[in-house]
Amino acid sequence: MKKIKVLLADPRHSTVGTHSGYVPINIGYIGAFLQNELKEFNIDLRLEVDTEEIFKLLDSWKPDVVGMSNYVWNASLSNLFCNRAKNINKNTLCILGGPEFPAGTGARRIENTSIEPTYDKSLKYLIDRPSVDYFAYCDGEVVFLEIIKSFIKNNFLVKKMKNNNVPIKGCASLSKNNDKLLIGEYIPRIGMEGSIKSEGRDVIPSPYLSGMLDKFLDGSLMPAFETARGCPFLCTFCDQGIDETKITAFSSKRLAEEMMYVGKKVYNIEKGTKTIGIFDSNWGLFEKDVQLADEIAKVMNKYDWPKYIFCSTPKNKKENLLKIDDKLKNRVSIGLAMQSMNSDVLTKIKRKNIGYLQQIETIKAIQKRGKQANTELIIPMPGETEQTYFEGLKFLMDNNVMTGTYTLMMLCGAELGRDEAIKKFGMISKFRILPKQFGNYYGNKVFEIEQVCVGTDTMNYESYLRCRNMSFIVRLFAQQIFSPIHKLTEKLGISWFNLTKEITNTIQDKNFKGKLKDLYDGFCTESHEELFDSEEEANNFYSNEKNYQSLVQGDIGENLSEKYTAKAILAFDDILTTIFYIIKNKLIKDLNKDSELIINSAEKWLKNLYLIDEIFDDKKEFEKLKNYELKIDFDFPNWVEKNHLPFDQFKSKCTYKVDYDIKKMNNFRNEKKTIFSDYKGSRGLARFIRAQMQKGPAVFEKQFQKIYYFI
Repeated sequence: MKKIKVLLADPRHSTVGTHSGYVPINIGYIGAFLQNELKEFNIDLRLEVDTEEIFKLLDSWKPDVVGMSNYVWNASLSNLFCNRAKNINKNTLCILGGPEFPAGTGARRIENTSIEPTYDKSLKYLIDRPSVDYFAYCDGEVVFLEIIKSFIKNNFLVKKMKNNNVPIKGCASLSKNNDKLLIGEYIPRIGMEGSIKSEGRDVIPSPYLSGMLDKFLDGSLMPAFETARGCPFLCTFCDQGIDETKITAFSSKRLAEEMMYVGKKVYNIEKGTKTIGIFDSNWGLFEKDVQLADEIAKVMNKYDWPKYIFCSTPKNKKENLLKIDDKLKNRVSIGLAMQSMNSDVLTKIKRKNIGYLQQIETIKAIQKRGKQANTELIIPMPGETEQTYFEGLKFLMDNNVMTGTYTLMMLCGAELGRDEAIKKFGMISKFRILPKQFGNYYGNKVFEIEQVCVGTDTMNYESYLRCRNMSFIVRLFAQQIFSPIHKLTEKLGISWFNLTKEITNTIQDKNFKGKLKDLYDGFCTESHEELFDSEEEANNFYSNEKNYQSLVQGDIGENLSEKYTAKAILAFDDILTTIFYIIKNKLIKDLNKDSELIINSAEKWLKNLYLIDEIFDDKKEFEKLKNYELKIDFDFPNWVEKNHLPFDQFKSKCTYKVDYDIKKMNNFRNEKKTIFSDYKGSRGLARFIRAQMQKGPAVFEKQFQKIYYFI
């Protein structure tokens, strides 16, 4: 029997950083199922995520079959690999699978309707990718098996398979003459029989327990687990929203064995990640998830691993995830996952959030555990207006929820990426590059371009930009370094939302000057300039060598919120000036002497607390810096530590000795040089600042000590 060489890959751009830092459990399941079902055949299987390694395998190992994941962040790269494989050997069987396909995943039928030309778009998608032989529109495990069976049946000849002009189950492919779409019969998901408790997915052998994924367990990637597949919700912005199949699950026993196996492998890797990801769409939605937590707890007790569990929070039944978090030593990420706070919008996107009272209860429960409550909003959703967005944002911020705002992705496999929805809601689309998702591979410049919504019939482009620009200020002031000010405003009875909104309004004034305004204007400008009218226009722009180098440097094409939030640390003193000006002149109606004393002392203290200019101004000579005494009229640093107490207890003049930590500053500069050696330009600076900010604001603090004078 001929040896069948099969390469399964989950390609990831790594030119300036990768999109995914997880173990490729997706291709692991496909590989494990394939080997189990075809034991009588000699299958030589390789799994890979690294771009250079994939090229090497194609060039030297020369696989007979290539299977690639196809997501919005790697679709162009996967197609490049298929082209490469065909150039080396036309008989290489090339297969794609994933949600980045006009029919999506989980669709029962691929056909045109009076409004939605799904068939035509799927046909064009494959015509534009001549090196792709088959696209799996059903679950990868079952479809890949069907394709390999056909490959074997046709004497390992791709041309013979294509000349048969017969569709393969679960696949879409081109006809012999490339003028029609061949659509294979729908294949149900593994484990569809019975209820969610059927544990039907255990027929897929564990890629962990078999050792298949051992090469990825070196600490560089976060182990990923899938306890169940499927989503009971039909959210129109998500590529799982059109999948009406039941949820199917692995058994807790199987998952417990996997967790224990992986824990033993990685717990003592000193510099490796201690985080895991659970890839369910709604982990915690079912009682089985609570039961699984007991098994994970056993692993934690034995290995003190994992230290943190990232998961997608369930849309409802938050109490289950809170129970899980209690069982797992408060190590589980718990978010609110709201997307919109407006009931009309939620109806339009086929989503139902928990009620406001339950939201507040959940927020308090999260905060009680010492966690930061966080959520995300997406704009512009159908039905959302500028007013409803700000109303929802105010509710969240007034309840101390850290809120991130994201632009709506018009995924081609999701309902809101389709013609019917675009026409119905008057959606305006633009195209932009996905941050870090690009590369130059053997002379082929490849870019992952996403289609995004920037306007609807209820939120025009100008309103979208105002909401997006405000979201930058919200994210900026959500950084821990501004926590003392948040505590102060809360004590003064000032709404954090009102402060943020007032700052945004102030810096929009053309007569207002300063570094914060320069940052804001830069963000606003790039928010507009990063958008293109077509995917082709975006590709042409970034293919220009000058623009490509700017992309590599991080001067363009970055995540703008991350980029400008990092740069803001360099304008910290100016930002403080703006904040305290707004507080004193626009938010406190009757500023008395006591309040002014407190606010002035807070501003003076914070402007003297951090090593900003000393670190980032390379021309400054440490030896010339002198320690000094700082006098303030209100003991602000002491109050920050005991902010539950009234102001009156801290109204006394005091003096602090402030010392420059020369060793700390030298360490900063050395670390900056190290990062800049790998990442030049704007990206290097932003990466260095983000790395420091993740350690907490104390990392920037000077040494200080209160001086007590005794008479």
